[in-house]
Amino acid sequence: MTVGQDRGIAKVSRSHPALLFALMCLCVTARAANLSPDEHHFISALQLGTSPHVRYLDSNGKPLDYAAFAQQLHARRSYSITRDSQAGMAVLRLRPAGAHAGEPGRFAFGRGDAFPPFQLPSLQGDVKRSSDLQGRYTLISFFFAECAPCMAEVPTLNAYAHAHGDMNVIAITYEDAPTARQFVDQHGLTWPVLHDGTALTDTLGIGIYPTLMLIDPAGRVAGAAVGMSMQDDPAKRLADLSGWIEQWKRTSASTPSLHAKPTQP
Repeated sequence: MTVGQDRGIAKVSRSHPALLFALMCLCVTARAANLSPDEHHFISALQLGTSPHVRYLDSNGKPLDYAAFAQQLHARRSYSITRDSQAGMAVLRLRPAGAHAGEPGRFAFGRGDAFPPFQLPSLQGDVKRSSDLQGRYTLISFFFAECAPCMAEVPTLNAYAHAHGDMNVIAITYEDAPTARQFVDQHGLTWPVLHDGTALTDTLGIGIYPTLMLIDPAGRVAGAAVGMSMQDDPAKRLADLSGWIEQWKRTSASTPSLHAKPTQP
């Protein structure tokens, strides 16, 4: 799909959701008919259902076709994969040469990009999927337990979440459930927390914590910010966060600007 087609579909998604769904089905059907036997076999092994949609990215997060992706795999490269099997979607991203799981490349998802699909366990005991979140704005905080700025931002995140019940708000960590639960218990985070998210953070290229991302109702990145000041008082932090999000919402309502840089406060 070209950038022009991608932008056109983004416009349709705001005014004609049913038409968007029909267009996506046509794209999936046409693409499936053009799969090589090797790619068909590869996708079948991912167990994404009868109408899978798979995206391939290089180590910088740029789109690849399957042939180029497979060629780099044969050169002893490894990749991350994040998926929503219920929605039949997956994104595979090549890792930088010599990198292993937990060693992400650069942050590569800017405004207007489709957020990668995911299915992650929550501390509540269920599984949260990316397809569960569409239809409303979603604010995601990526954190880890020993991150001092992540600890410092908790009161701000709690206050924002409490005041915006019309939004999905979740926190995601690459760490395991016991570590995530200890963080929640010690610091009082009231957001739903998803854990064991290494595949998602690697695919996004998140290497700075905390990272905040806003996803629009159509599942596209509306904005991102890395880090949060530990020097400002709580009121200013909350005002800054609210200001970023309102700005991202206004911008996402206009024509998407692909690959916009994340905010660095």
